[in-house]
Amino acid sequence: MIRNIPSRLYKYKSFSIDSLDLLVSDSLYFADPTTFNDPLDCNPSVLNDIDNADKLNDILHKLVKDNHQKELEKAAKKIKYRGPRTLEKIEILGESEAKKLINGIAENVDFYGDDFDDSASYHIKRYLLKNYEIGVLSLAKKFNCPLMWSHYADQHKGFCIGYDVSENNSLDIHPVDYKGKRFIRTQQVYDMLFGSFENVRNAAKKEIDRVILLSKAPSWKYENEYRVIDKQGLQDSQLRLSDVTFGLRFKESAKFSVMRALQPRQGEINFYEMSLSNDSFKLKRTLIDLENIKFRAYPESNYERTRDALQMFNDLADDENSLNDESL
Repeated sequence: MIRNIPSRLYKYKSFSIDSLDLLVSDSLYFADPTTFNDPLDCNPSVLNDIDNADKLNDILHKLVKDNHQKELEKAAKKIKYRGPRTLEKIEILGESEAKKLINGIAENVDFYGDDFDDSASYHIKRYLLKNYEIGVLSLAKKFNCPLMWSHYADQHKGFCIGYDVSENNSLDIHPVDYKGKRFIRTQQVYDMLFGSFENVRNAAKKEIDRVILLSKAPSWKYENEYRVIDKQGLQDSQLRLSDVTFGLRFKESAKFSVMRALQPRQGEINFYEMSLSNDSFKLKRTLIDLENIKFRAYPESNYERTRDALQMFNDLADDENSLNDESL
């Protein structure tokens, strides 16, 4: 166990080419939080509690400049640009972008009567989230949650992948907080960026990280979600695949195909199928393997089976004719 994290965590998936590839290639996909099905997820509000325009402008200046410099550095790296004084130019452009935004807010306040605090809070949120270019792998605590099977595993036509996380001390795994607040205060952002002491900056960042990455509405509590934080996109798995559980409506031939595909994999993998409890609404699972009698017909050729049956009937007919000839 690491930081009270369960030794097993689960990923519910529909059955598709992509999910099969994740299994066979032993990969994990870290999603962009903006693609989540809950628009409130990783999308906090920013509430202003700083009664000082200069401090708010300092926050904006720092966030915009850092974000623009990061984007320019990424672009320069992508095109392999190594011109003279590259870093100096990026610094100047970042500074210019920050000043342009701050001046634009001031103009809108003067000419259109915009509320400065509201405008500042809006842009602080915008650039704060832009600086969180991270990927999230969502995992569940339980393999037998009926709602998870319905919502994320294609109404039991998919499967549930089990991962052993007991020995991954380096992974950034955290439980989701279903009781947390959905807002960040501007003072927290200021402390994260300009705190006088490292412990103040670290504490503010930790709280902001928790609100942005780990807070969800209480109605999602049934998911019992844990999140692994890493860079976005597909990457080689750092978790040991421990088991695969097939849904109630998962096709038998597909079970055979998945089990055969993973059979040569190094390390033990257990396979289960979900079943219904006779005396409750609970789901249970049963251990299965390729020796189960229902899998012995696979892989099956209906053409060959039909041809063999016809040949058997022809042979019987020939034998019967032979016996009739002998009796004569």
